[in-house]
Amino acid sequence: MEVKNGMKLSKCLTNIQLFFTFTKTLPLLQRIQTIYLLFVSIIHLGGYILLPYHLLYSGVSVEVSQSYILTIFNLIIIIISFWNIFQFRKRKRQFVLNRVLLLIALALLLNQCIGYFNTESKDTHQLLVCVVYMLTVIFLSLANKAIKRDEDLIRSADRLR
Repeated sequence: MEVKNGMKLSKCLTNIQLFFTFTKTLPLLQRIQTIYLLFVSIIHLGGYILLPYHLLYSGVSVEVSQSYILTIFNLIIIIISFWNIFQFRKRKRQFVLNRVLLLIALALLLNQCIGYFNTESKDTHQLLVCVVYMLTVIFLSLANKAIKRDEDLIRSADRLR
């Protein structure tokens, strides 16, 4: 009888611990920039896996894994944008990292567009890569706007105290 009560008590304590762990992560899930940064990670990862051929500015089509610069920049965008989701308590760092990611994404978009217009054959596959980079730029700028709005809200609340 006591063993059953002990088991029920331990299950109850485990459920309480899970509840409090979940409530600690709720501020993370309630922020719109979390969704935007998650979209950036998913879209860019999908583009990295499903669209492996990118253009260089000279118009030469290469696989991403063959070009170290493209691989490093793409992995930086994927990893840092996902890691940046969990930096919600350090909004200034999150804002700066998003700006760096935005500059990298703009450079990759510019490289892809110049390469697309330097080739004679207009491949829709390469156009999809441009769309992935454009979506990355859009979602990163939306995330920066939401982070700035949060920072302004915190500052206005600090002035009222």
